[in-house]
Amino acid sequence: MGNEKYFDQNVLMYDQYRPTYGKQIYEDILSVSKITPASRILEIGCGTGNATLPFIQTGAQVTAVELGENLAGYTAEKFSDYPNFKVVNMPFEKYKTDDKYHLIFSATAFHWIETGFGYPRCHELLTDDDILAVFWNTPRISNQNLDLKHRIQELYHEYLDDSTDDINVDEWFEKRSKNYQYIMNLYGYRDLNSKIYFDTRVMNADRYIGLLHTYSNHMALPKSKRDLFFGKIYAVISEYKSVIISDTIDLHMGRK
Repeated sequence: MGNEKYFDQNVLMYDQYRPTYGKQIYEDILSVSKITPASRILEIGCGTGNATLPFIQTGAQVTAVELGENLAGYTAEKFSDYPNFKVVNMPFEKYKTDDKYHLIFSATAFHWIETGFGYPRCHELLTDDDILAVFWNTPRISNQNLDLKHRIQELYHEYLDDSTDDINVDEWFEKRSKNYQYIMNLYGYRDLNSKIYFDTRVMNADRYIGLLHTYSNHMALPKSKRDLFFGKIYAVISEYKSVIISDTIDLHMGRK
């Protein structure tokens, strides 16, 4: 296990501070996949279930495969009132089943699965003509307060050697869409479709530092360095009272 181990160590923070994905993305996935209560759905990497509930609420049988023991237990309890939901605590690479699924989805998790395994394995697990949907949330600090943004960017360059500089979102999405559509086509998917969604969140310093505790590359820093990094970000945000996060959510779907 690599940096993904940090998710299992911060379950409550993950559930509290990681975003959901808005309403439209679920409507789009369910419209394409035509899920009914008779359907079977597989989720890969459910985490704390931040993307899970809309699929459970269709009445379909939903199975979530989750690597982290604490995450799996938490999410099983979180949705324990739904008899059509279960969590399997194991790596997706070891998940064996005779079931076939009408929809397989993964929310900000599928990049942890090796490409040459994940896409063909999902293709095997899908029933004919049905859907794989993978999506991610990419948060960035909003341009609404450029002074705050630039000060935080400087800290990222200093402590994480990671750029949070501006990008052209249209170019970024076009590149990602071409990449995921190429991969899906390579492994036999058709009717390829990519969509982009936007959302914003406003967070105070405490909530933003809580969010940072759910990022594996941040938690992989040595504790002394991480504490300095987080402390300086906390101080900067406290000066401005809050920080605005711009969420960019990209969805990529393919049909077997």
